[in-house]
Amino acid sequence: MKITITGSLGNISRPLTQQLVAQGHNVSVISSNAAKADDIKKLGATPLTGSVEDYDFVKQSFQGSDAVYLMIPPNFSAPDYKAFTIAVGKNYAKAVQETGIQHVVNLSSSGSALAGHPPLTNYQNLETWLDELPAINVLHLRPGGFYSNFFGSIGLIKYQGIIGNNFGEDINMVMSHPEDIADAAAAALHTLSFKGKNIQYIVSDTKSGREVAELLGTAIGKPELKWIPFSDEQLLQGLLQNGFSKDAAQHYIVDMGIAIREGLLAKHYQQNTHAITGRRSFAEFAPVFARAYQYGG
Repeated sequence: MKITITGSLGNISRPLTQQLVAQGHNVSVISSNAAKADDIKKLGATPLTGSVEDYDFVKQSFQGSDAVYLMIPPNFSAPDYKAFTIAVGKNYAKAVQETGIQHVVNLSSSGSALAGHPPLTNYQNLETWLDELPAINVLHLRPGGFYSNFFGSIGLIKYQGIIGNNFGEDINMVMSHPEDIADAAAAALHTLSFKGKNIQYIVSDTKSGREVAELLGTAIGKPELKWIPFSDEQLLQGLLQNGFSKDAAQHYIVDMGIAIREGLLAKHYQQNTHAITGRRSFAEFAPVFARAYQYGG
Protein backbone atom coordinates (compact mmCIF):
# COMPACT_ATOMS: atom_id res chain seq x y z
CA MET A 1 0.00 0.00 0.00
CA LYS A 2 1.00 3.61 -0.48
CA ILE A 3 1.28 5.33 2.89
CA THR A 4 2.26 8.93 3.57
CA ILE A 5 3.86 9.82 6.90
CA THR A 6 4.02 13.29 8.43
CA GLY A 7 6.45 14.21 11.18
CA SER A 8 9.75 13.88 9.28
CA LEU A 9 12.12 11.49 11.10
CA GLY A 10 10.95 12.27 14.61
CA ASN A 11 10.78 9.94 17.61
CA ILE A 12 7.64 8.25 16.25
CA SER A 13 7.82 8.76 12.49
CA ARG A 14 11.29 7.23 12.11
CA PRO A 15 10.48 3.83 13.70
CA LEU A 16 7.05 3.91 12.04
CA THR A 17 8.66 4.40 8.64
CA GLN A 18 11.14 1.60 9.31
CA GLN A 19 8.37 -0.83 10.21
CA LEU A 20 6.16 0.00 7.24
CA VAL A 21 9.04 -0.23 4.76
CA ALA A 22 10.03 -3.60 6.24
CA GLN A 23 6.45 -4.78 5.73
CA GLY A 24 6.72 -3.94 2.04
CA HIS A 25 4.69 -0.75 1.88
CA ASN A 26 5.42 2.18 -0.43
CA VAL A 27 6.17 4.89 2.13
CA SER A 28 6.59 8.63 1.63
CA VAL A 29 7.75 10.90 4.46
CA ILE A 30 6.95 14.61 4.67
CA SER A 31 9.66 16.85 6.10
CA SER A 32 10.22 20.61 6.06
CA ASN A 33 13.97 20.00 6.22
CA ALA A 34 15.59 19.20 2.87
CA ALA A 35 18.66 17.93 4.73
CA LYS A 36 16.57 14.96 5.91
CA ALA A 37 15.98 13.70 2.36
CA ASP A 38 19.03 11.43 2.23
CA ASP A 39 18.23 9.88 5.61
CA ILE A 40 14.67 9.21 4.48
CA LYS A 41 15.93 7.54 1.30
CA LYS A 42 18.30 5.37 3.34
CA LEU A 43 15.27 4.02 5.20
CA GLY A 44 13.76 2.97 1.88
CA ALA A 45 11.13 5.73 1.80
CA THR A 46 10.47 8.65 -0.54
CA PRO A 47 11.17 12.15 0.86
CA LEU A 48 8.59 14.88 0.29
CA THR A 49 10.09 18.25 1.23
CA GLY A 50 7.81 21.17 2.05
CA SER A 51 5.74 22.86 4.73
CA VAL A 52 2.53 21.40 6.14
CA GLU A 53 1.35 25.02 6.40
CA ASP A 54 1.23 24.99 2.58
CA TYR A 55 -2.11 23.42 1.63
CA ASP A 56 -1.19 22.75 -2.00
CA PHE A 57 1.93 20.86 -0.89
CA VAL A 58 -0.06 18.81 1.62
CA LYS A 59 -2.72 17.92 -0.94
CA GLN A 60 -0.12 16.94 -3.53
CA SER A 61 1.72 14.82 -0.95
CA PHE A 62 -1.45 12.97 0.03
CA GLN A 63 -2.58 12.35 -3.57
CA GLY A 64 -2.82 8.65 -4.39
CA SER A 65 -2.20 7.47 -0.82
CA ASP A 66 -4.14 4.54 0.60
CA ALA A 67 -3.58 5.89 4.11
CA VAL A 68 -1.85 8.70 5.97
CA TYR A 69 -0.29 9.11 9.40
CA LEU A 70 -0.93 12.59 10.74
CA MET A 71 0.75 14.58 13.46
CA ILE A 72 1.05 18.32 13.96
CA PRO A 73 4.80 19.00 14.11
CA PRO A 74 6.15 20.90 17.10
CA ASN A 75 6.76 24.56 16.31
CA PHE A 76 6.92 25.99 19.79
CA SER A 77 8.72 29.15 18.66
CA ALA A 78 5.66 30.19 16.63
CA PRO A 79 4.36 33.53 18.00
CA ASP A 80 0.77 32.30 17.69
CA TYR A 81 0.96 28.55 18.23
CA LYS A 82 -2.81 28.23 18.29
CA ALA A 83 -3.06 29.72 14.79
CA PHE A 84 -0.28 27.40 13.60
CA THR A 85 -2.01 24.25 14.85
CA ILE A 86 -5.36 25.34 13.44
CA ALA A 87 -3.83 26.03 10.02
CA VAL A 88 -2.03 22.67 9.88
CA GLY A 89 -5.00 20.73 11.23
CA LYS A 90 -7.38 22.23 8.69
CA ASN A 91 -4.90 21.61 5.87
CA TYR A 92 -4.74 17.95 6.85
CA ALA A 93 -8.50 17.51 7.09
CA LYS A 94 -9.19 19.30 3.81
CA ALA A 95 -6.47 17.38 1.96
CA VAL A 96 -7.76 14.04 3.28
CA GLN A 97 -11.25 14.89 2.10
CA GLU A 98 -10.24 16.21 -1.32
CA THR A 99 -7.82 13.39 -2.18
CA GLY A 100 -10.27 10.65 -1.22
CA ILE A 101 -8.07 8.96 1.36
CA GLN A 102 -10.10 6.38 3.26
CA HIS A 103 -7.87 5.60 6.26
CA VAL A 104 -6.18 8.03 8.65
CA VAL A 105 -4.10 7.32 11.75
CA ASN A 106 -3.91 10.51 13.76
CA LEU A 107 -1.45 11.18 16.57
CA SER A 108 -3.66 12.84 19.13
CA SER A 109 -2.72 13.43 22.77
CA SER A 110 -3.72 13.06 26.38
CA GLY A 111 -5.07 16.60 26.30
CA SER A 112 -7.46 16.09 23.41
CA ALA A 113 -10.41 14.99 25.52
CA LEU A 114 -10.11 18.19 27.57
CA ALA A 115 -9.45 20.57 24.67
CA GLY A 116 -11.54 23.72 24.91
CA HIS A 117 -12.20 23.30 28.63
CA PRO A 118 -10.25 24.93 31.49
CA PRO A 119 -7.32 24.83 31.90
CA LEU A 120 -6.85 23.67 28.29
CA THR A 121 -9.16 26.30 26.80
CA ASN A 122 -6.73 27.14 23.98
CA TYR A 123 -5.59 23.57 23.34
CA GLN A 124 -6.38 22.54 19.77
CA ASN A 125 -7.80 19.17 18.88
CA LEU A 126 -7.15 17.71 15.42
CA GLU A 127 -9.60 14.93 16.29
CA THR A 128 -12.50 17.35 15.88
CA TRP A 129 -11.75 18.27 12.27
CA LEU A 130 -11.13 14.67 11.22
CA ASP A 131 -14.27 13.37 12.92
CA GLU A 132 -16.34 15.83 10.89
CA LEU A 133 -15.28 14.12 7.65
CA PRO A 134 -17.95 11.66 6.46
CA ALA A 135 -17.15 8.14 5.24
CA ILE A 136 -13.48 8.30 6.29
CA ASN A 137 -12.01 5.77 8.71
CA VAL A 138 -9.96 7.40 11.46
CA LEU A 139 -7.94 5.99 14.34
CA HIS A 140 -6.93 8.56 16.94
CA LEU A 141 -3.93 7.50 19.02
CA ARG A 142 -4.00 9.06 22.49
CA PRO A 143 -0.66 8.63 24.27
CA GLY A 144 0.44 10.15 27.54
CA GLY A 145 3.52 12.30 27.95
CA PHE A 146 6.45 11.05 25.90
CA TYR A 147 9.41 9.54 27.73
CA SER A 148 11.59 11.48 25.30
CA ASN A 149 10.30 14.78 26.71
CA PHE A 150 12.67 14.23 29.63
CA PHE A 151 15.62 14.78 27.30
CA GLY A 152 14.67 18.43 27.66
CA SER A 153 15.59 18.24 31.35
CA ILE A 154 19.22 17.27 30.76
CA GLY A 155 20.51 20.84 31.04
CA LEU A 156 18.49 21.48 34.20
CA ILE A 157 19.88 18.35 35.83
CA LYS A 158 23.46 19.03 34.76
CA TYR A 159 23.63 22.67 35.78
CA GLN A 160 21.12 22.96 38.62
CA GLY A 161 21.00 19.40 39.91
CA ILE A 162 17.21 19.16 39.84
CA ILE A 163 14.32 17.93 37.71
CA GLY A 164 10.71 19.03 37.94
CA ASN A 165 7.59 20.59 36.52
CA ASN A 166 4.69 22.72 37.73
CA PHE A 167 3.27 19.85 39.78
CA GLY A 168 4.51 17.96 42.80
CA GLU A 169 6.56 14.80 43.17
CA ASP A 170 3.65 12.67 44.37
CA ILE A 171 1.50 13.22 41.30
CA ASN A 172 1.40 10.32 38.86
CA MET A 173 2.08 10.89 35.18
CA VAL A 174 0.63 8.73 32.42
CA MET A 175 3.51 8.24 29.99
CA SER A 176 4.24 6.64 26.64
CA HIS A 177 7.37 5.45 24.84
CA PRO A 178 7.44 6.87 21.28
CA GLU A 179 8.22 3.41 19.90
CA ASP A 180 5.10 1.98 21.55
CA ILE A 181 3.15 4.67 19.71
CA ALA A 182 4.94 3.77 16.47
CA ASP A 183 4.06 0.10 17.01
CA ALA A 184 0.37 0.94 17.35
CA ALA A 185 0.41 3.17 14.28
CA ALA A 186 2.26 0.55 12.22
CA ALA A 187 -0.15 -2.21 13.19
CA ALA A 188 -3.12 -0.09 12.17
CA LEU A 189 -1.60 1.10 8.89
CA HIS A 190 -0.44 -2.38 7.90
CA THR A 191 -3.91 -3.90 8.03
CA LEU A 192 -6.24 -0.88 7.69
CA SER A 193 -8.81 -2.93 9.56
CA PHE A 194 -10.23 0.00 11.56
CA LYS A 195 -13.60 1.33 10.47
CA GLY A 196 -15.43 4.49 11.42
CA LYS A 197 -14.05 6.86 14.06
CA ASN A 198 -11.95 5.21 16.78
CA ILE A 199 -9.78 6.09 19.79
CA GLN A 200 -6.87 4.00 21.07
CA TYR A 201 -5.11 4.86 24.31
CA ILE A 202 -1.41 4.06 24.49
CA VAL A 203 0.04 3.88 28.00
CA SER A 204 3.55 2.53 28.50
CA ASP A 205 3.90 3.30 32.21
CA THR A 206 2.74 5.51 35.06
CA LYS A 207 5.23 7.11 37.40
CA SER A 208 5.23 9.88 39.98
CA GLY A 209 7.70 12.73 39.82
CA ARG A 210 9.59 11.17 42.71
CA GLU A 211 9.87 7.84 40.89
CA VAL A 212 11.04 9.57 37.71
CA ALA A 213 13.75 11.41 39.64
CA GLU A 214 14.85 8.20 41.36
CA LEU A 215 15.05 6.17 38.14
CA LEU A 216 16.79 8.83 36.08
CA GLY A 217 19.03 9.92 38.94
CA THR A 218 20.21 6.38 39.58
CA ALA A 219 20.85 5.82 35.87
CA ILE A 220 23.08 8.90 35.57
CA GLY A 221 24.94 8.34 38.84
CA LYS A 222 23.03 11.01 40.77
CA PRO A 223 20.80 8.99 43.12
CA GLU A 224 20.18 12.13 45.17
CA LEU A 225 18.30 13.78 42.26
CA LYS A 226 15.03 15.33 43.47
CA TRP A 227 11.82 16.31 41.72
CA ILE A 228 11.14 19.99 42.40
CA PRO A 229 7.70 21.57 41.89
CA PHE A 230 7.94 24.89 40.03
CA SER A 231 5.39 27.65 40.11
CA ASP A 232 3.51 28.24 36.86
CA GLU A 233 5.43 31.49 36.39
CA GLN A 234 8.80 29.83 37.00
CA LEU A 235 8.00 27.18 34.39
CA LEU A 236 6.80 29.81 31.93
CA GLN A 237 9.94 31.91 32.29
CA GLY A 238 12.16 28.85 31.92
CA LEU A 239 10.41 27.91 28.69
CA LEU A 240 10.71 31.44 27.32
CA GLN A 241 14.45 31.37 28.02
CA ASN A 242 14.65 28.14 26.02
CA GLY A 243 13.10 29.58 22.87
CA PHE A 244 9.39 28.95 23.37
CA SER A 245 6.95 31.64 22.35
CA LYS A 246 4.76 32.81 25.22
CA ASP A 247 1.63 31.45 23.53
CA ALA A 248 3.08 27.96 23.05
CA ALA A 249 4.64 27.85 26.50
CA GLN A 250 1.48 28.90 28.30
CA HIS A 251 -1.20 26.99 26.44
CA TYR A 252 0.63 23.77 25.60
CA ILE A 253 3.09 23.26 28.45
CA VAL A 254 2.10 25.27 31.53
CA ASP A 255 -1.63 24.67 31.14
CA MET A 256 -1.02 20.96 30.57
CA GLY A 257 0.95 20.86 33.82
CA ILE A 258 -1.99 22.50 35.57
CA ALA A 259 -4.32 19.82 34.18
CA ILE A 260 -1.96 17.14 35.52
CA ARG A 261 -1.64 18.92 38.87
CA GLU A 262 -5.41 19.17 39.27
CA GLY A 263 -5.85 15.49 38.44
CA LEU A 264 -7.93 16.11 35.33
CA LEU A 265 -5.85 13.96 32.99
CA ALA A 266 -5.51 11.16 35.51
CA LYS A 267 -9.27 11.13 36.04
CA HIS A 268 -9.89 10.95 32.30
CA TYR A 269 -7.48 8.04 31.83
CA GLN A 270 -8.95 6.15 34.78
CA GLN A 271 -12.39 6.46 33.24
CA ASN A 272 -11.28 5.27 29.81
CA THR A 273 -8.41 2.83 30.19
CA HIS A 274 -7.07 0.63 32.95
CA ALA A 275 -4.25 -1.22 31.25
CA ILE A 276 -0.63 -0.67 30.37
CA THR A 277 -0.70 -1.26 26.62
CA GLY A 278 2.91 -0.40 25.75
CA ARG A 279 5.80 -2.86 25.99
CA ARG A 280 8.52 -0.46 27.14
CA SER A 281 8.66 0.53 30.81
CA PHE A 282 10.10 3.79 32.07
CA ALA A 283 12.79 1.80 33.89
CA GLU A 284 13.93 0.48 30.49
CA PHE A 285 14.11 4.05 29.20
CA ALA A 286 16.39 5.22 32.03
CA PRO A 287 19.63 3.79 30.49
CA VAL A 288 18.74 5.45 27.18
CA PHE A 289 18.33 8.73 29.03
CA ALA A 290 21.68 8.17 30.74
CA ARG A 291 23.45 7.83 27.39
CA ALA A 292 21.88 11.05 26.14
CA TYR A 293 22.80 12.75 29.43
CA GLN A 294 26.41 11.72 29.03
CA TYR A 295 26.71 13.42 25.65
CA GLY A 296 24.06 16.15 25.87
CA GLY A 297 23.30 19.33 27.73
